[in-house]
Amino acid sequence: MFRSELSETKERKVDMTTFPEPVVEGFLVFIYTDQTRIIPEYAEEWLRIADMYGMAGLQNDAERAIGEELSDDNAVDIFCFAHTYNAHLLKTAVTDFIRR
Repeated sequence: MFRSELSETKERKVDMTTFPEPVVEGFLVFIYTDQTRIIPEYAEEWLRIADMYGMAGLQNDAERAIGEELSDDNAVDIFCFAHTYNAHLLKTAVTDFIRR
């Protein structure tokens, strides 16, 4: 993250105010422990922050959490969300769900 051309690299600070506090707190815990508990109501935010900062393990956890909430009513929206954030595990889960 800090070796790239992101603004965080140039400014030497990270602005995470666009994410809810529980997501930022859990993200920091994940950075230091490689573990966190995904809160289902914030799972999409977890995926966004993981994608933004290249945290593959956290992204996989978030994809699984979102996949557990799949329903007939949200499958198409979740597929579009997964496509936006290159969430391959989630896209596969949605595709499998729709095929059933």
